[in-house]
Amino acid sequence: METDKRYFFEGLFIIVFSVAAACLFVWLARSEHRDDVLYRIHFAESVSGLALGDPVKFNGVDVGTVKAMTLDPVDPRNVQVDVKLRKETPVKTDTKASLKLKGITGVVFVELNGGSAAAQSLLAATPEGQIPEIPSEKSAIANIVEQLPKAIAKFSSLEGQAKKVLSDVGEVTAKVKEDPSVLLRRPKEKSAPAGK
Repeated sequence: METDKRYFFEGLFIIVFSVAAACLFVWLARSEHRDDVLYRIHFAESVSGLALGDPVKFNGVDVGTVKAMTLDPVDPRNVQVDVKLRKETPVKTDTKASLKLKGITGVVFVELNGGSAAAQSLLAATPEGQIPEIPSEKSAIANIVEQLPKAIAKFSSLEGQAKKVLSDVGEVTAKVKEDPSVLLRRPKEKSAPAGK
């Protein structure tokens, strides 16, 4: 009977200790991000491949996450992305945001770059009560998609020229097959224009 009581108290102690450790872990995790700062970015391009909770990186270092994505209520051609960044992230007035491709999977993330040491902090430059807005720049993905029709048109014109060259080579080859002595003859000199 006494061993059962001992096992009961040991089990109770382990359960109470586990619950207390879990509560401490949750409290520490929440307090770590309590000072995070909300920033807003307007992208004038598709944010396809970006999802809530995706990382925000500053020069390749994780500094926050994507918290919300909506169409801009003022201009529906733009996408409004809200990001939460750690308080110590050095977001300056000249910091820019862009979308970067993560591997070849089509997944994208928000990349922040720029921000000279002499520039003012964006948070300090933003009036009280407003969400600081990080300006965006066109991503390399958007530039590639924009240039794609031009590249296809150039490729099509090159294809047409290549077909013409191959056709001309085919005609010359056919003439040589018919009469191989054509290769041994000198080209005929063009006659001088009349009147000279």
